[in-house]
Amino acid sequence: MHTRYPRGQSVIRLHDVSPLTWDACQEWIELGRLLSLPPMDLFVIPRHEGGPLDHGAGLPRDFVNRLKELQALGHRLWVHGWTHRGEETEDEFAGLDAVHAADRARRALNDWKAAGLPDPDGFCPPCWRMTKQALPAIARLGFPEIDLRFGVWSPAGFRLSPALSSWGGNLIMASLWDRSLVRQDRLLRMSRLPRRVVLHPQDLDGAARSSLETILDRMSNDLSG
Repeated sequence: MHTRYPRGQSVIRLHDVSPLTWDACQEWIELGRLLSLPPMDLFVIPRHEGGPLDHGAGLPRDFVNRLKELQALGHRLWVHGWTHRGEETEDEFAGLDAVHAADRARRALNDWKAAGLPDPDGFCPPCWRMTKQALPAIARLGFPEIDLRFGVWSPAGFRLSPALSSWGGNLIMASLWDRSLVRQDRLLRMSRLPRRVVLHPQDLDGAARSSLETILDRMSNDLSG
């Protein structure tokens, strides 16, 4: 667990950061600042507009400069997939064998370096979905950490860390899940397990917004109490 959160035992991670989602991302970042929360980790999609034939897919210079400014303020920068697009859904790495998963992660890292961004703090497959065989192959690319559904991998081993995240979509189950996040957070606080509070740009317009704002407010109170 990162020492910036000694009492709340949480880290905040903002997924799906890209020029296309930046307005919503800024809202979450600003809310964290207003609540005096430590800088949240930013999970950036290196090729935000599509696949390798999309010649406009590189990260714009002004966006890269803004990310560098945020990193200087303490925001950690992670590679979040390559395009965040699979064949049919957004789980880009789901079902890929080790070779193809490592190749996509390598391409993401190449785009990252070509944009002039500093070395990433880690890697996270979109939707946290990839095969067990892909993990060691991606780790060999040199990522310090790999963020997974139930915790975080690093060369030192695996750290269990439940994630509080919206379900996604408009189904009834998704709405019920999103509204239960505050209750989930309460249970995890009782367990004393280090947890990750995961934000998405689309959460601002979804059922999870109120729950996530309540959780962030609790974290703020923990740190100021």
